[in-house]
Amino acid sequence: MVKFLFKFKSFVAILYILVRNHLPTPDIDIKDYELEVEIEGTGKTKVFTIKDLKKFKKEKVVAVVMCGGNRRSEMNAVKEVKGLSWSSAACGNAVWEGVRLCDFLKAMGVQSDENSHVILEGYDRDPTYTPFAASIPLSKAMDPRGDVILAYEMNGKTLTRDHGFPVRCIVPGVVGARNVKWLGKITISKNESDSHWQQNDYKSFNPSVDWDTVDFKTAPAIQNMPVTSA
Repeated sequence: MVKFLFKFKSFVAILYILVRNHLPTPDIDIKDYELEVEIEGTGKTKVFTIKDLKKFKKEKVVAVVMCGGNRRSEMNAVKEVKGLSWSSAACGNAVWEGVRLCDFLKAMGVQSDENSHVILEGYDRDPTYTPFAASIPLSKAMDPRGDVILAYEMNGKTLTRDHGFPVRCIVPGVVGARNVKWLGKITISKNESDSHWQQNDYKSFNPSVDWDTVDFKTAPAIQNMPVTSA
Protein backbone atom coordinates (compact mmCIF):
# COMPACT_ATOMS: atom_id res chain seq x y z
CA MET A 1 0.00 0.00 0.00
CA VAL A 2 1.48 3.37 -1.06
CA LYS A 3 0.48 6.36 1.06
CA PHE A 4 0.14 9.98 -0.11
CA LEU A 5 -0.64 12.95 2.14
CA PHE A 6 -2.55 15.96 0.81
CA LYS A 7 -2.98 19.19 2.81
CA PHE A 8 -5.93 21.46 2.19
CA LYS A 9 -6.99 24.68 3.94
CA SER A 10 -9.45 22.99 6.27
CA PHE A 11 -8.39 19.35 6.42
CA VAL A 12 -5.74 16.77 5.64
CA ALA A 13 -6.53 13.90 3.28
CA ILE A 14 -4.66 10.61 3.09
CA LEU A 15 -4.84 8.65 -0.16
CA TYR A 16 -3.77 5.01 -0.30
CA ILE A 17 -2.84 3.49 -3.68
CA LEU A 18 -3.30 -0.26 -3.61
CA VAL A 19 -0.32 -2.46 -4.46
CA ARG A 20 -1.23 -6.14 -4.81
CA ASN A 21 0.81 -9.13 -5.88
CA HIS A 22 1.11 -12.79 -4.94
CA LEU A 23 4.86 -13.39 -5.09
CA PRO A 24 7.96 -11.34 -4.16
CA THR A 25 8.56 -8.27 -6.29
CA PRO A 26 11.40 -8.89 -8.77
CA ASP A 27 14.21 -6.40 -9.30
CA ILE A 28 14.62 -6.05 -13.07
CA ASP A 29 17.41 -4.13 -14.80
CA ILE A 30 15.90 -2.49 -17.88
CA LYS A 31 19.10 -3.19 -19.83
CA ASP A 32 18.55 -6.92 -19.34
CA TYR A 33 14.78 -6.95 -19.82
CA GLU A 34 13.38 -9.32 -22.44
CA LEU A 35 9.82 -10.28 -23.35
CA GLU A 36 9.57 -13.69 -24.98
CA VAL A 37 6.64 -14.48 -27.28
CA GLU A 38 5.85 -18.06 -28.26
CA ILE A 39 3.15 -19.38 -30.60
CA GLU A 40 2.61 -23.01 -29.63
CA GLY A 41 2.54 -25.55 -32.41
CA THR A 42 4.42 -23.38 -34.89
CA GLY A 43 7.91 -23.36 -33.43
CA LYS A 44 7.73 -19.57 -33.67
CA THR A 45 9.43 -17.71 -30.82
CA LYS A 46 10.66 -14.14 -30.69
CA VAL A 47 12.27 -12.00 -28.00
CA PHE A 48 11.60 -8.26 -27.58
CA THR A 49 13.44 -5.60 -25.61
CA ILE A 50 11.77 -2.48 -24.21
CA LYS A 51 13.16 -0.57 -27.20
CA ASP A 52 11.47 -3.03 -29.54
CA LEU A 53 8.13 -2.53 -27.78
CA LYS A 54 8.41 1.23 -28.02
CA LYS A 55 8.67 1.01 -31.82
CA PHE A 56 4.97 0.13 -31.88
CA LYS A 57 2.32 2.84 -31.86
CA LYS A 58 1.77 4.12 -28.34
CA GLU A 59 -1.80 3.86 -27.06
CA LYS A 60 -3.53 5.05 -23.90
CA VAL A 61 -6.37 3.58 -21.84
CA VAL A 62 -7.95 4.60 -18.54
CA ALA A 63 -8.79 1.45 -16.60
CA VAL A 64 -9.63 0.28 -13.10
CA VAL A 65 -7.84 -2.84 -11.86
CA MET A 66 -9.86 -4.69 -9.21
CA CYS A 67 -8.87 -7.68 -7.09
CA GLY A 68 -11.13 -10.72 -7.30
CA GLY A 69 -11.45 -10.54 -3.50
CA ASN A 70 -12.87 -7.02 -3.50
CA ARG A 71 -15.73 -6.74 -0.93
CA ARG A 72 -14.87 -10.15 0.52
CA SER A 73 -15.71 -8.74 3.94
CA GLU A 74 -19.33 -8.52 2.80
CA MET A 75 -19.21 -12.14 1.65
CA ASN A 76 -17.84 -13.10 5.06
CA ALA A 77 -20.88 -11.56 6.68
CA VAL A 78 -23.01 -14.16 4.87
CA LYS A 79 -20.68 -17.15 4.81
CA GLU A 80 -17.01 -17.37 5.75
CA VAL A 81 -14.61 -17.46 2.83
CA LYS A 82 -10.82 -17.68 2.68
CA GLY A 83 -8.53 -14.80 1.80
CA LEU A 84 -7.89 -11.21 2.86
CA SER A 85 -11.05 -9.57 4.16
CA TRP A 86 -11.08 -6.68 1.71
CA SER A 87 -13.79 -4.05 1.94
CA SER A 88 -14.47 -2.06 -1.23
CA ALA A 89 -10.93 -0.71 -1.51
CA ALA A 90 -9.17 -3.52 -3.38
CA CYS A 91 -9.07 -1.55 -6.62
CA GLY A 92 -7.23 1.30 -8.27
CA ASN A 93 -7.65 3.48 -11.35
CA ALA A 94 -4.93 4.85 -13.61
CA VAL A 95 -4.03 6.01 -17.10
CA TRP A 96 -2.02 3.24 -18.74
CA GLU A 97 0.14 3.74 -21.84
CA GLY A 98 1.93 1.25 -24.02
CA VAL A 99 1.34 -1.12 -26.92
CA ARG A 100 -2.07 -2.52 -27.74
CA LEU A 101 -1.78 -6.28 -27.44
CA CYS A 102 -3.85 -6.79 -30.59
CA ASP A 103 -1.39 -4.69 -32.63
CA PHE A 104 1.54 -6.53 -31.08
CA LEU A 105 0.15 -9.99 -31.79
CA LYS A 106 -0.97 -9.11 -35.32
CA ALA A 107 2.63 -8.14 -36.06
CA MET A 108 3.56 -11.67 -34.96
CA GLY A 109 1.07 -13.13 -37.44
CA VAL A 110 -1.47 -14.16 -34.80
CA GLN A 111 -5.12 -14.40 -35.88
CA SER A 112 -8.04 -14.39 -33.47
CA ASP A 113 -10.18 -17.42 -32.71
CA GLU A 114 -12.68 -18.32 -29.99
CA ASN A 115 -10.80 -21.34 -28.63
CA SER A 116 -7.26 -20.13 -27.95
CA HIS A 117 -5.73 -18.39 -24.97
CA VAL A 118 -2.99 -15.88 -24.22
CA ILE A 119 -0.83 -17.09 -21.34
CA LEU A 120 0.85 -14.23 -19.49
CA GLU A 121 3.87 -15.11 -17.36
CA GLY A 122 5.64 -12.77 -14.94
CA TYR A 123 9.22 -12.49 -13.75
CA ASP A 124 8.03 -12.94 -10.15
CA ARG A 125 8.67 -16.47 -8.91
CA ASP A 126 7.88 -18.63 -5.89
CA PRO A 127 10.50 -20.62 -3.90
CA THR A 128 10.31 -23.44 -6.46
CA TYR A 129 11.17 -20.93 -9.22
CA THR A 130 7.65 -21.24 -10.66
CA PRO A 131 6.51 -17.90 -12.12
CA PHE A 132 3.21 -16.22 -11.52
CA ALA A 133 1.05 -16.80 -14.59
CA ALA A 134 -2.51 -16.39 -15.81
CA SER A 135 -4.34 -16.39 -19.12
CA ILE A 136 -7.06 -14.55 -20.97
CA PRO A 137 -9.04 -15.58 -24.06
CA LEU A 138 -7.28 -14.77 -27.32
CA SER A 139 -10.53 -13.20 -28.55
CA LYS A 140 -10.28 -10.60 -25.76
CA ALA A 141 -6.64 -9.89 -26.54
CA MET A 142 -7.26 -9.48 -30.28
CA ASP A 143 -10.36 -7.27 -29.98
CA PRO A 144 -9.35 -3.65 -30.72
CA ARG A 145 -12.22 -2.59 -28.45
CA GLY A 146 -10.87 -4.80 -25.68
CA ASP A 147 -8.18 -2.18 -24.96
CA VAL A 148 -5.68 -4.74 -23.67
CA ILE A 149 -2.38 -2.92 -23.23
CA LEU A 150 1.23 -3.96 -22.70
CA ALA A 151 1.80 -0.97 -20.43
CA TYR A 152 5.15 0.59 -19.69
CA GLU A 153 3.80 3.91 -18.37
CA MET A 154 1.27 4.74 -15.66
CA ASN A 155 -0.21 8.21 -15.16
CA GLY A 156 2.31 9.75 -17.54
CA LYS A 157 5.37 8.25 -15.86
CA THR A 158 7.44 5.09 -16.19
CA LEU A 159 5.87 2.19 -14.33
CA THR A 160 7.17 1.86 -10.80
CA ARG A 161 8.68 -1.38 -9.58
CA ASP A 162 5.65 -2.11 -7.37
CA HIS A 163 3.25 -1.60 -10.27
CA GLY A 164 5.02 -3.96 -12.67
CA PHE A 165 8.14 -2.24 -14.09
CA PRO A 166 9.13 -2.45 -16.84
CA VAL A 167 6.03 -3.94 -18.54
CA ARG A 168 2.71 -5.27 -17.30
CA CYS A 169 -0.44 -6.35 -19.06
CA ILE A 170 -3.58 -4.31 -18.44
CA VAL A 171 -6.82 -6.15 -19.26
CA PRO A 172 -9.72 -3.73 -18.72
CA GLY A 173 -12.83 -5.23 -17.18
CA VAL A 174 -11.07 -8.46 -16.23
CA VAL A 175 -10.16 -9.58 -12.69
CA GLY A 176 -6.88 -8.13 -11.42
CA ALA A 177 -5.13 -11.52 -11.26
CA ARG A 178 -5.03 -11.57 -15.09
CA ASN A 179 -3.37 -8.11 -15.23
CA VAL A 180 0.06 -9.70 -14.96
CA LYS A 181 2.94 -7.54 -13.71
CA TRP A 182 6.64 -7.79 -14.63
CA LEU A 183 5.66 -9.49 -17.87
CA GLY A 184 8.31 -11.91 -19.10
CA LYS A 185 6.58 -14.25 -21.52
CA ILE A 186 3.48 -14.38 -23.72
CA THR A 187 2.33 -17.72 -25.10
CA ILE A 188 -0.47 -18.26 -27.61
CA SER A 189 -1.92 -21.65 -26.74
CA LYS A 190 -4.95 -23.87 -27.26
CA ASN A 191 -4.98 -24.35 -23.49
CA GLU A 192 -5.44 -22.05 -20.53
CA SER A 193 -2.51 -21.41 -18.23
CA ASP A 194 -1.92 -24.39 -15.95
CA SER A 195 -0.83 -22.10 -13.10
CA HIS A 196 -2.31 -22.37 -9.62
CA TRP A 197 -3.93 -18.93 -10.00
CA GLN A 198 -5.75 -20.00 -13.15
CA GLN A 199 -6.75 -23.52 -12.17
CA ASN A 200 -7.09 -23.59 -8.38
CA ASP A 201 -7.96 -20.02 -7.42
CA TYR A 202 -10.09 -17.11 -8.65
CA LYS A 203 -13.14 -19.21 -9.39
CA SER A 204 -16.62 -18.82 -7.94
CA PHE A 205 -19.12 -21.40 -6.72
CA ASN A 206 -22.69 -21.52 -5.48
CA PRO A 207 -23.34 -21.10 -1.71
CA SER A 208 -23.78 -24.86 -1.12
CA VAL A 209 -20.10 -25.51 -1.93
CA ASP A 210 -17.60 -25.44 0.95
CA TRP A 211 -13.91 -26.27 1.30
CA ASP A 212 -14.71 -29.93 1.93
CA THR A 213 -16.68 -30.36 -1.28
CA VAL A 214 -15.13 -27.85 -3.68
CA ASP A 215 -13.79 -29.14 -6.99
CA PHE A 216 -12.01 -26.34 -8.84
CA LYS A 217 -12.07 -28.29 -12.10
CA THR A 218 -15.85 -27.87 -12.29
CA ALA A 219 -15.79 -24.08 -12.56
CA PRO A 220 -14.36 -21.73 -15.20
CA ALA A 221 -11.68 -19.23 -14.26
CA ILE A 222 -13.04 -15.77 -13.46
CA GLN A 223 -12.46 -13.31 -16.29
CA ASN A 224 -14.90 -10.39 -16.60
CA MET A 225 -15.75 -8.55 -13.39
CA PRO A 226 -19.18 -7.03 -12.75
CA VAL A 227 -19.67 -3.29 -12.39
CA THR A 228 -19.61 -2.53 -8.66
CA SER A 229 -20.59 0.48 -6.61
CA ALA A 230 -19.86 1.18 -2.94
